[in-house]
Amino acid sequence: MVAVHALSVIARMSDGRPVCSTIVAESVNTNPVVIRRLMRDLEKAALVASVTGRAGGFILGRHAGRITLADIYKAVEDENIFRMHKTDPKGKCPVGAAIVKIVAEPLRSAEQALERALATTTLDDIANQIA
Repeated sequence: MVAVHALSVIARMSDGRPVCSTIVAESVNTNPVVIRRLMRDLEKAALVASVTGRAGGFILGRHAGRITLADIYKAVEDENIFRMHKTDPKGKCPVGAAIVKIVAEPLRSAEQALERALATTTLDDIANQIA
């Protein structure tokens, strides 16, 4: 949610000019360092670009209408919504031997459904609803 908030600030305020992390942080009610860390992940996904210098800050990496909630989610969240075991379950236990295989498909289906739902809303859709 913080990433969507931060990108919405940039989408609404930029007018093609960079928006500094301090302005974004004030809106999100956090420290600019937190925003700069978040922006690194968003920059890796090409959703923002950083502009250096006195008037620097962040600009959108592409038009807000081409950035979906799915894009944002993928940029900042873990690869899988549902985390599996950090270590292999005990193979001698019948539950441990079967659980990962049994739940893998339903969890994969849920992740795909979430991704499809998020892909239907763009950053532009959100920014345009903010008064």
